[in-house]
Amino acid sequence: METKKPYYSIGQVAEFLELPQSVLRYWETVFDALQPAKSPKGSRRYSDQDLKILHDIKRLLYDRGFTIRGANKILNQKYHIKPPENEHPSETKHRPLNASQAQSSLPEKSDSVKPTNEKQREVLQRIILELKDIVRVLDQ
Repeated sequence: METKKPYYSIGQVAEFLELPQSVLRYWETVFDALQPAKSPKGSRRYSDQDLKILHDIKRLLYDRGFTIRGANKILNQKYHIKPPENEHPSETKHRPLNASQAQSSLPEKSDSVKPTNEKQREVLQRIILELKDIVRVLDQ
């Protein structure tokens, strides 16, 4: 790669990080800190800051064994990114629920464990994903 170039193409970045371009595109959908600029024609243009973020993502996921959620949380803290508060659970970037959000989404009393509406189903699916992430971390 050339030095001090203001922007790099996705092909150059993929080659430098030894990752497929599809991985870079996917990471863009799940990591809040990663938002490469786009050219007028829609091509991604990665800055030096984007390269630092990508290097951090790769290190957290591949070298340190973090889940995407855990790595996203660390990167948000490191780069002072505040995730959107009004994001709907079905959007691409998934966020863990805190206990009060989960509690407020569930009925106060229930005779059945089956979710009664779509919002409850989404909450339960997110809880299941978080529990699976916890089990993966504990198994390491």
